[in-house]
Amino acid sequence: MSSTKKLTSIWAAVLSAGIAMPMAANAADLLVDPPVIEAPEVKSAGGWYLRGDITYDYYDMDTPNFSVPGGTQVDFASADADEAFDIGFGVGYQFNEYFRADLTGEYVFESDFKGTTIGFCDTAAQAAGELNCSSEDTSSFTAFKVMANAYVDLGKFNGITPYVGAGIGGAYITWDPLTNVGTCTQITVDCPTGPGYTGTTATSSFTDVHSGESSWRFAWALHAGASYDISHNTKLDLGYTYSRIEGGDMFQWLDGSGTQGHDDGFDSHVFRAGIRYQIW
Repeated sequence: MSSTKKLTSIWAAVLSAGIAMPMAANAADLLVDPPVIEAPEVKSAGGWYLRGDITYDYYDMDTPNFSVPGGTQVDFASADADEAFDIGFGVGYQFNEYFRADLTGEYVFESDFKGTTIGFCDTAAQAAGELNCSSEDTSSFTAFKVMANAYVDLGKFNGITPYVGAGIGGAYITWDPLTNVGTCTQITVDCPTGPGYTGTTATSSFTDVHSGESSWRFAWALHAGASYDISHNTKLDLGYTYSRIEGGDMFQWLDGSGTQGHDDGFDSHVFRAGIRYQIW
């Protein structure tokens, strides 16, 4: 009987040890941290990129002027240019995380011009110093701009990268013909009644069409905006640009003998939406 008890005790000890050993091993395993697998860091691609933009331009036009017989320059009484859309394309290079540059070309669609003038109807009124003529003037212009731009990216925040920049270049402005619809009113000098005029010596009206001019001008711009990472190599770009186009030739004399009118340039407030695509 005692032998049976001893054998039972031995088997109980063996079983207890067999159960305890795996439990101890499992407990020890919990003291070892599991391996951590880190996802590879995704960095923005550098190198060359292409860009395409659509913009809406608000113009602030400086006062144009025109020559009168004798060489005197007279300012328009008023001048205004309508808003316009433009479309642009460019190629650029991302040098590092903070600096990039691009070369862009933009075509500005037609913007309508409206102005008014007050002046002399003829040399007799001019000699008498009598402003007896007024006109309403209409035309339109288009522009093609080529700009070299540089930008500073200000760091990335949840996929959004704000930036500032500046650019210099040129704009080719093409003016359509300028149409004057005018009225002359007698003061002390009779109004003209020659070709192109209708009415009496007391009041006469006229319609003149001046050929438009085209010219290259210096242009510069300041940029601010932000881009958003759509994918590893594609960015949505939303921004604002202040642009200045310097003055140049506007329209010719009626007989086509040379330039009579000049515009003094344009300031524009440009709101831009575009895509930048990293190509390599």
